[in-house]
Amino acid sequence: MRRHDLVYLHPAAAFTTPCAVTGDPFWQAAADWIAGGRPLVAARQSGAAGSLLLGLSLPLAQQRKKLSIHVERSALAEISAPLSIARCCPRLPAAEGDVLRQLAAEAVACSARLGVFGSLAWEVLSGEDCRHAESDIDLICDVETPTQFDVMLAALQRAAGQLSCRLDGEIRFPDGNAVAWREIAAYRERPAAVVLVKGSHEVSLQPLQVLLATLNEESCHA
Repeated sequence: MRRHDLVYLHPAAAFTTPCAVTGDPFWQAAADWIAGGRPLVAARQSGAAGSLLLGLSLPLAQQRKKLSIHVERSALAEISAPLSIARCCPRLPAAEGDVLRQLAAEAVACSARLGVFGSLAWEVLSGEDCRHAESDIDLICDVETPTQFDVMLAALQRAAGQLSCRLDGEIRFPDGNAVAWREIAAYRERPAAVVLVKGSHEVSLQPLQVLLATLNEESCHA
């Protein structure tokens, strides 16, 4: 399980949250969400044995309340990758959807992986309005090789310049560490610069070149 993965629980799974009192409307919304078979999102894990930290963001009608959800590992039923761009595009204006479809095609061409998280993903999962006029689009881009990294960084920059809303998100490296793609773009020519790294269990500051060194070199075939 990695950050941003979709985590499905058994419908009767017990949970706790520090964000709402048991029985109040937000707690009940979380209980109904889980009972309805809809997924939560994997958050950064504390490392505590037997427990999982997940997240839920409620629709606009419920103030976009963000809830941290704690469950036992035994409650887990299924894990899947973040939503695809293709699944999310119907919630967007046609022009924005076209830009994202082109970005997805570039990812497929270089065998990188793209997923959607944030408010757009929650809107698709809930079927309700979760975005407002200033909402951005958040993508997680998994790369394995230097070529994928270069292609996708350029593709993200190009797409950002074509969208009417802000394009945010992260590039994730083979070791699971991720960095905001905009921060990478800002320091691409200064690999010794320190960037904010989001790992599976902690956040740290590391030189960009340390992340780049984790990319797998492509094999050469005659």
